[in-house]
Parts: sequence; structure tokens; C-alpha cells
Amino acid sequence: MVEQYKGYEIKVFWSNIEKGYVFCVFSKDGEGIMESGVYFYEENALLGAKETIDRLIQRKGK
Repeated sequence: MVEQYKGYEIKVFWSNIEKGYVFCVFSKDGEGIMESGVYFYEENALLGAKETIDRLIQRKGK
């Protein structure tokens, strides 16, 4: 799953190594910013990615 959120790109995918869903967050320039730990559900990984982006935006605003 790939989704745009507040100018960032989120990719959520199944990891056979981790045996769960993980997300990667990319900047507008395509630079990888962060990779998550494992989530049991794809929807939870997407929510975790959005929360991560919201925190990144808050930090930049301070």
C-alpha cells in the first residue's frame, strides 16, 4: 500500500523477515526518513506512519 499524507509518502508492506507489516516514510524528495517496527495489521501500520509524520511536522514547527 502506498499513500500520500501531508506531503510525505507512506509505503506499508508485509515483511517476511519480521513476519508482520512495516511502514517506510519518504520525504517529498524521495529520501527515506524512517522505517517502523512490526505491526500485526496493515491498518495499524498505516496509522502508526501517520502519527509519525504528525510528530515530525510538530518538531519542525518548534
